[in-house]
Amino acid sequence: MPALEFRPLTPTFGAEAIGVPPTLEMDDATFAAVEAAWLRHGILLFRGLDMTPEQHIAFTRRLGPLHIMHPLHFNLPGYPEVLVIGNAQEGGKAIGLPRAGMGFHSDGEDKAIPNAGSFLYGVQVPDEEGDTLFADMLGAWDALPAELKQKVAGRRACYSRLRLHHVHYPHLPALTEEQKKERPDVWHPIARRHPVTGRTSLFIGRWACEVEGMDKEEGEALIKELIAFSQQPRFIYRHHWLKGDAVLWDNRCTQHCATGFDEAKYTRRMQRTTLEGSVPLLAEVA
Repeated sequence: MPALEFRPLTPTFGAEAIGVPPTLEMDDATFAAVEAAWLRHGILLFRGLDMTPEQHIAFTRRLGPLHIMHPLHFNLPGYPEVLVIGNAQEGGKAIGLPRAGMGFHSDGEDKAIPNAGSFLYGVQVPDEEGDTLFADMLGAWDALPAELKQKVAGRRACYSRLRLHHVHYPHLPALTEEQKKERPDVWHPIARRHPVTGRTSLFIGRWACEVEGMDKEEGEALIKELIAFSQQPRFIYRHHWLKGDAVLWDNRCTQHCATGFDEAKYTRRMQRTTLEGSVPLLAEVA
């Protein structure tokens, strides 16, 4: 086994973990170094893994409490902590959530308590396309012009599953009345302070629809401007998946976006564990 090291994926964020076992079973000292690297780099790539669902769950649980996705339609049978994503089928029935994650977002951003992190494992991946884009929201905040920082200082954005579900998931059924009650609009700070590192990130994604203290048109224009700014190539890492790859990302300071592939030609099956989060903290803007 090679010595543990963390190889940068870009000059500013993201790293590949080298020298970890393919099962991700490791001693406390090694795990502590991996966790510190994740917090430092925002996303952590592992290659050549061969994990059982139990090992996938066990590694993620060392980072914090696990979130179980509801409804349970696409959770791995016997392992509710594992969400299956992709177009894989068994017996003519979909076993994964199709076309998930299109559009830049952080997981759970439209909930009162967004998810802290997510860990996606490539069980079966297409030979071409199907990449995932990751955005460095710490870098985006640091580079944001001073006038925009002052414009968002102390403000929150509204995230609405009700208003935008049909926009982002046109291929899925409309929300039921019960689902609407379970997913009311929520408000989160645009300048978000990381609860562990204390760093400030730009927190804005595809479920945002208005800005506190602004009229509809002004708020929508600001959201579009901030999103466009954060999606500049200088803030993006594009990951082309290989079988056995897994990416651990910090939803508190990164965004991600799935890209399409030829679903008639290829099968994609990804398995994801998700970390519970905490109420987003408002960062002080100097």
